[in-house]
Amino acid sequence: LADKQTRFDQIPPDIDTLYKVFLNGLRVSGDGPCIWHRSSIRHLYRPIKYSDVLERNIKNDFIGNETRVGIYSKNCPEWFITTLACIQHSIVIVPLYDTLGHEAIKFILEQCELNTVVVSDSENAKKLLSANISFLENIILIDRTNIDELITEGNEYHIKMMLPKPEDIYIICYTSGTTSIPKGVILTHQNFIANIAATHLLALTFFPDLISPNEVEISYLPLPHVVEQITHWCMFLIGSSVGYMTGNVQGLMTDMKDLRPTVFPAVPRILNRIYDQIQETVKNKNFIARALFNFAYQRKLSLVKQGIITNDTIWDWIIFSKIQKSLGGRVRLLSIGAAAIDAKVVEACRVIFGSVIVETYGLTECMLVTSSWPNDTKSVHGGAPAGCTLLKLIDVPELNYYSNEGKGEIMVKGPHVTKGYFKDPEKTAQLFDDQGFLHTGDIGQILPNGSIQIIDRKKHIFKLAQGEYIAPEKIENIYLRAPCVQQIFVDGNPLERWLFLFFFIKVKEYVLNELQKVGIQNNLNSLEKVKAIHLTNEAFSVENGLLTPTMKGKRPQLRKHYQDIINNLYKTMDSNNDPKK
Repeated sequence: LADKQTRFDQIPPDIDTLYKVFLNGLRVSGDGPCIWHRSSIRHLYRPIKYSDVLERNIKNDFIGNETRVGIYSKNCPEWFITTLACIQHSIVIVPLYDTLGHEAIKFILEQCELNTVVVSDSENAKKLLSANISFLENIILIDRTNIDELITEGNEYHIKMMLPKPEDIYIICYTSGTTSIPKGVILTHQNFIANIAATHLLALTFFPDLISPNEVEISYLPLPHVVEQITHWCMFLIGSSVGYMTGNVQGLMTDMKDLRPTVFPAVPRILNRIYDQIQETVKNKNFIARALFNFAYQRKLSLVKQGIITNDTIWDWIIFSKIQKSLGGRVRLLSIGAAAIDAKVVEACRVIFGSVIVETYGLTECMLVTSSWPNDTKSVHGGAPAGCTLLKLIDVPELNYYSNEGKGEIMVKGPHVTKGYFKDPEKTAQLFDDQGFLHTGDIGQILPNGSIQIIDRKKHIFKLAQGEYIAPEKIENIYLRAPCVQQIFVDGNPLERWLFLFFFIKVKEYVLNELQKVGIQNNLNSLEKVKAIHLTNEAFSVENGLLTPTMKGKRPQLRKHYQDIINNLYKTMDSNNDPKK
């Protein structure tokens, strides 16, 4: 754990709140572009300067230390303008995912006692009204077509600021919901400054040329998620800018072509989709085109293995430039978080896009925990501890993980770690051990180079009737390598002996034997191999409540959604294995 004297020595020591982070961005950018936006894909992206964003304000009615304001909106300029205005008056923001269901919305409104919520459209306003919360007094509806008017009106308010202190709460960040009840994670300005400083140090060490006001990030991951929050503030620290997605993720490529970002924070599901599209396009080319692509790929791969990441070779000019332009043609940094990703996808991104790739691991409760080093071209879900992080492993004997063997539950301590869950002392007490280390619930192993690799998820592990523990996410990641599987959910029952899976398929001719081949190739034991499957043409999605906004499966909701089918699968298995038959 870096000591207090050196932890922040790479950013000015007086930057101890997010308000001062933004002021630094204003200074180093020379009041350059801060936000890029457009009302539709038919229009060009337009910039909003740092000073224009800073001058927005909030009416006196909403001001007060520790007052909480909800933001219920898709990513847009008004989201951040509202946030910065709240920061100037020490108002705590409570973001709500745009895809939240009725019960989750009501729970958050009641727990935080929100009387003011900023919403992006009338549909979200209707959802709030339907919650029937007596103390909800103000619903501020943003009209996306009148952002210039909003900027003009904001200048009319000259209210004395109540700037936050480092220990003040910045945000109550509700977990995205792989469990049924969201938990409000309390994060202070100090928490964010520690994580920003650690991220900045990583950039200074490995890619200092990316620390420039000329960098542009594409913002499409939900702003209630800490990944997008940290990315925003890291960009603003160095005077860079952020451009917002126009519509939904289906139109992301169109936005990227027009915005031409240099920084692309990605989740595995997005990169998998891009990878699949590239593979499908190459597959449909004639023999000569395929051979040329494969030859160019191998030539650039040899450079990658030498630690040379570039998009300025002859092979880029001849072959890869067209694919690079699908992301705008300027992506220099691609950060991957939220879940594990197949090494072949990471390799392809390095080769084809010529971008620096950083794989990260973190939690809402402590934000960034580890990061891979850009010159390490081996794909590992995890990496070296962030500069603000102290890690230790503890034994998980029921799963045969022992810290003296370099494996165990990852425990985290440092200035970036939350002080607990909002209004939930019981869960807060369970979050920490007696030394103040936070339980991540993730199982890690120490690699020979000292980095941490995430290998299991403790809380998703279940026991079969034989008494053996099963890690479903490990099995899912293996079976996802089968070429005909697009999405997958593996589950089991402690009263039964078998695993089964659901998946959304690309081809109907899928057979269980293909899965078994993949299982054998990846050394799954007999208990880890699925024995029954159900094919469905219903994709897991955020809209149907089966995925979180960062595209991770909601295991309790998936289990509930398919409960009848699950029961029938077990009945079929029991019948087929009846010794009387």
